[in-house]
Formats: sequence, C-alpha cells, structure tokens
Amino acid sequence: MGIILRQSFTNTLYSYAGAVIGFINIIWLFPFVLEADQFGLTRVMISVGIIGAQVASLGMGNVTLRFFPQFRNREKGHFGFLFLALIVPLAGFILLSLAGWLFRRPFILFYSDDSTLFGEYFLLLFPLLFFLLYFHVLESYIRSLLDTVAATFLQDVLLRLLQTAVVLIYFFADIPFGLFMLLYTGSFGIQTLLLLIYIGFKKELFLRPDVSNLTPQRMRSMTDYALFAIIGSVTTIALGNIDMLMVGGMIGLAETAVYAVSFYLGSIIKIPSKALLKISQPLIAEAHHRDDLDSIAVIYTKSSINQMLVGGLLFIGIWANIAHIYRFLPELYHGGMSVFLLIGFAKWINMAAGLNTAIIRTSKWYRFDLYATLLLLVLTIGTNLLFIPLFGITGAALATAISILIHNLVCVVYVYHRFGIQPFTRKTGTGIILLGVTLLAGLYLPSLPVWMADLLLRSALITIMATAGLFLFRLSDDLQDMILNAWRIFVRRLK
Repeated sequence: MGIILRQSFTNTLYSYAGAVIGFINIIWLFPFVLEADQFGLTRVMISVGIIGAQVASLGMGNVTLRFFPQFRNREKGHFGFLFLALIVPLAGFILLSLAGWLFRRPFILFYSDDSTLFGEYFLLLFPLLFFLLYFHVLESYIRSLLDTVAATFLQDVLLRLLQTAVVLIYFFADIPFGLFMLLYTGSFGIQTLLLLIYIGFKKELFLRPDVSNLTPQRMRSMTDYALFAIIGSVTTIALGNIDMLMVGGMIGLAETAVYAVSFYLGSIIKIPSKALLKISQPLIAEAHHRDDLDSIAVIYTKSSINQMLVGGLLFIGIWANIAHIYRFLPELYHGGMSVFLLIGFAKWINMAAGLNTAIIRTSKWYRFDLYATLLLLVLTIGTNLLFIPLFGITGAALATAISILIHNLVCVVYVYHRFGIQPFTRKTGTGIILLGVTLLAGLYLPSLPVWMADLLLRSALITIMATAGLFLFRLSDDLQDMILNAWRIFVRRLK
C-alpha cells in the first residue's frame, strides 16, 4: 500500500484544497453572482459534457487502465499506445457531434419550458465535450503510468481557480453572460492542454503509431472490452449525473442550482475515495495481470475501513454543522438540506463498500459491471420519474441514494461470489459504532450563541472523538501512521 498511500495522501491534499476553492465557488460566489437559472445552466452543461465524453471515448479510458500493462515499454514508446488512445476517441467525438447536431431539436425542447438558457448556449456543448473527452483520455494514460498527482492538481485545484477568476471577471468587469460562458468553457480547455504539456515534460508523449504489439488476439480482446466498458462507463457516469439532468428538464435550471449546491456538499465526503481509486485501479489491474488475488484482497479490505472512517468523519462534521454552512447561502438554497443528508449518506455507504467496481472492471469478469449498471440506470431513471414529481429535488436525491445503495450491494455480493473476498472485518462494526456515537455527540452538543465558536467547538469534538477511537480500537494502521507522521512533521517544524 506504500505507493497507494503516498499518492492518495497527496491527491487528497489537492482534492481538499480544490474542495475549499469549490466551496467558495459553489456555496458563495456562483449563487450570489449568477442568477439561479444561469448557475443551473453551468451544472447541466457539465453533466451533459461528462456523459458525452464517456460516450465519445469509445471505452478507451478503461481500455487504457486495463491493457496498458501489456504495452508498457518506455524504450519502445509503449508500442504507440498513446497514439491509439488519442485517435479512437477522435472518431467518437466526430460521430457524437454529428448525432448531437442532427438531434439537437428534441434535446433542446426537453429544457424549453423552464430552462430556455440551455437552448441559447447549446453550441458550447461541442467544445466542452472535446475538452472533457481528452482530459479523460490523457488522465487515464498518466494514471496507467502510476502518476496521478498532476491530473488531480489540474482538475481539482487549477480548474476551480480558473473558474473563480472567470466569475470574478464577470462580476467586476460586468461582461456579458455569453462571454462568461465562453471563458467558463475555455477553462476546461486550459486544463486539458496543460496535462498534455505535462506528459510531454515527463517524456511520455509518444505519438508515433506502432502496431507491432497489437496482435489480432489482443486487438479482439481490447475491442471486446471496449464495447462493454463504454456502456458500463456511460451508465455509471449517467447514474451520477442523470438526476441533475432530470431536475433541469422536469423542474427547471433554478432548482438545478439548489440541487447542485447540496449535491456538491455530499460529494465532498467522497474526495478521499476518488484519490484512492486513481492510484489503486492501475495497481489492481497489475495484480489481476499477475493473478495476485492476495494483493487485491489486502487493497480491498484496507480501502473499505479507511474510506469508511474518513468518509464518516466528514459526513458527521458537515451534518452537525449544516445550519452554519447554509447560513452563507441565499434563502432560495436552504431547501436543499435534505438533499445533502441523502446524498452524503449514500456516498458514505459507497466508500465503506471498498473498491468493488475497480476489482470487477479490471478482471476477466468485467462484463458483469455492464449488466449491473445498466439495470441500475433503468432503476435510477424510473425512481427519478417517480420521486421528482412527488418530492422535487429531495425526490431526486432519494432516487440517487437508492441507486447507489443497490449498486454497491450487488457488487459486493458479486466480488465475494467470484473471488471469495469481501471488504468487511470485525473492525467495520466497531468503526460504525464509533461513528454513531460521534454523530450523536456532535448533534446534541448544546449550541453556543456565537455561530463561529459553535462550529469550531462542534468540529473539534467530532474530530477528537473519532481520532481517539481510531487509536483506542486500532481500527486502521494506515490512518494511525499517517496521523502520527503528520504530527511528527508538525512538531519538527515548530522546533
């Protein structure tokens, strides 16, 4: 777990630095500077772009993570793998762009009642799709080289700083909203260009075609995997964005903005999981290549307890202080608290389940991921259609939470069935009890009259209780070592 912990720790630091910037953007700047429908437009555009990028990639992101170990040879330019990884998505982008243009009318009409801005800025989807597509492909390539830190910095920190600059320019320079959207879209292009430059700086930008290692059998395997991976990836991404799209179409862009703010708070909980997955998935793929199930089992159990404890602490910290957080938002956004509770709890369950999808996707049983996620996509759309008219944005959050819970239950059972491993140990139950006691203490601590003092005291109590329980019950050696090392560095610098 050494390289996993080192890069996960650095990724987590960047991710939380980005989370702070994102918090300022989404909780403060965007809601106050933009009209609700304008803010909602940016959320819908990103959701459409993310799903479109997965479709246009034609599965090359997952193919890279799965098959790159078979091409790895720096002296021979990895047998031209990067050229293949770039040219295949280009074909996908052209085909999807043509389809998007031909069928633009029904797509725009879905958002025509309460989301007219979407039609006005529809054309910006095409450059946004291109930028998101190639960042996804290049990130998969650099991850396969076991380097995840640069992409995390560009995506989580730099991109959000650029968007902070764009919204401040819009506010202080009083530029037209159309120019704001151009600059906002361009920020995604900058991060993609910088990642390409970084790969060149590492001397890994091998663009010369080479088919010497692309045997007919390997080509068939890669094509077969890509067909399943593209549907599985699109379905998985759709599961994370369909609620945003359906809220925008069924209720309006203003409600989408309210939903997006609370969804963002819930997503903060999963940042450590994203950092862990970036470096763990390539290593799991390498372990599958070696038939090293013991290493996969260790990663699986450790990822579960570590994510459960860290994610639980974050969920409890935000939940106990939710009223203080929402005080910064306009009154319109206060109705999203229930959205956070549902999304946050579901994200925590997802973390506690460990890296089940990564284990399935990088194994010879990868097809199951497609079947499970396709079923869940149907379930998600159905529950959104049922719950949104009944409960509004809370209904969308409920539908998303149900989908996440079912997906993880199915995947945990399947991994146990196929590999005989599961992520939970006796420490899992102890950790859940510790988090439950910590939550009750955080919620029922008497309130202080000064909100800032109350927030700091409540957060300190939660952190101290969780950390003390971690060491008392020895729930995670990895987390204990990380805390002790951080403390030693802090003490050393004070001296």
